[in-house]
Amino acid sequence: MHFLHYQQLAETTAQFAIHKEWGQGRSIFGGLTAALVLTHIEAQVDLSERDLRTLNIHFCGATQADLPCQLRHNVLSYGKSVIQVEGQLLQNGEVKTAIVACFTLPRRSSINIDLPAKQFPLSIEQAPKLVFEKGKLPDFVQYFDLRYTNNNIPFSGSKDSLISGWMRFANPTQPLDNSGIIALIDAWPPAILPMLTKRAPSSTITWNMEFMYPRPALTVADLLYYQCNAIEADQGYAHTEGKIYHPSGRLLALTRQMIGVYDKVD
Repeated sequence: MHFLHYQQLAETTAQFAIHKEWGQGRSIFGGLTAALVLTHIEAQVDLSERDLRTLNIHFCGATQADLPCQLRHNVLSYGKSVIQVEGQLLQNGEVKTAIVACFTLPRRSSINIDLPAKQFPLSIEQAPKLVFEKGKLPDFVQYFDLRYTNNNIPFSGSKDSLISGWMRFANPTQPLDNSGIIALIDAWPPAILPMLTKRAPSSTITWNMEFMYPRPALTVADLLYYQCNAIEADQGYAHTEGKIYHPSGRLLALTRQMIGVYDKVD
């Protein structure tokens, strides 16, 4: 089932299951569960044309494939400019994914910081497309079009952690919304994995995102650019930060994650 199928369920259905094709190790792909909680919030709360500014995500447990999921939300504050809402995905009464989303109305201000357009190391056409191979890549990857612009693939023993490339859904049918952008960002492997020389499990534990406005329009065919690197790692946990760009070079979003890395030390 495509991403849009689950988005529609999150908008209209109180309970549904997610197919194992969206799996990642022993759980469902976290980018999907976080995106669906946001979709649920946006469908249920009167946001009055406010923009999503920040999103804080906690992955509290593994979401199991083919078991019923429930979505719920609670409005924490509803002000003139800012609305803050928490949402959760549950299975068997246990919270698996929890988010707090902050939505804002634009206001006039004397402060305006506009960054220069990003210069990309490779064009969309130059970047090789990642080929999905069942059994070698997580199942959910089949639903994405990822194109690396550097050689830092997971478990390659690279000297730095930078992961960068172009991204969109495979066979897109409509322009990206915020839920789709969330899923795209998490489709990339954690930025710490290229520095490992052997395969090892990893898991995102917490995740913060910030979105920039005004946002240039996106078309169905557009790919976004992603770059992320680890800024600190020790004691089995890594902290990464990244940026997401519109194909015009304009900054769209910031992302930070804390990741558990379960490698074995000889």
